[in-house]
Amino acid sequence: MIAQEMTQNITTSSHESGQAATETQQPDTAQHASTGSLTHTQALLQIPAAGIPGKATHNIETGIPGVSFDLHTMSQLITDEALADETLANGTATDQVVVLLARRQLRAAGELIAETRFNEPQNFAMRVLDTSLTRAAGDPKRAANRLRAMLTEFNGTTHEAILQQHLGMAYVESGDLRAAATRFRKALDLRIAQGTDDRLIDSSRRCLEALSARIATLAPTTAELPLVDEARPGNIDK
Repeated sequence: MIAQEMTQNITTSSHESGQAATETQQPDTAQHASTGSLTHTQALLQIPAAGIPGKATHNIETGIPGVSFDLHTMSQLITDEALADETLANGTATDQVVVLLARRQLRAAGELIAETRFNEPQNFAMRVLDTSLTRAAGDPKRAANRLRAMLTEFNGTTHEAILQQHLGMAYVESGDLRAAATRFRKALDLRIAQGTDDRLIDSSRRCLEALSARIATLAPTTAELPLVDEARPGNIDK
């Protein structure tokens, strides 16, 4: 029996009343636009830093205190050590794993992922982070294989866009930029079609734009060709 999946529903904020918006276990979400707070699954994804005071526009917030997302490396990085320490001390297991991955503390991240998945084998967030751990350990091709397997499992669900996004990151690290761009485009299309939070739509758009700019710089002529899926002949996993 498959355990209940983590949902991606956004808890929308009500009007500006005299009360503060309810924000449980997400202390940093108050910094974002009032379109709503994010679930833990959504916090794994990149939220644009545009409009957030003090945040560089080339980085994207992860929704986790002390951690940002770098568009060039397509990976998380620590931007505030004190906040990251606080997240490790008081954050959820998901948030702690992201901090550990950003700090390259892979053994500790792996132990926490294994412990959580032992108790919750179908924890979607941890399954995705497990592939991030594989990427961080230097095996992006294996991470991509696992993400593709998850895509088969979650095809047509709200989780598909997350998997497409992370698959794009894995392809960037493996050097297949065109396949990565295809995946970011799929994530963008899915999020637009599903009416996902604007911040997540912008996240996929900015990843696609950043990658397209890199492709244009490396190969201006081929960048004009239509993007093709990574399953094209000569690029199938052996």
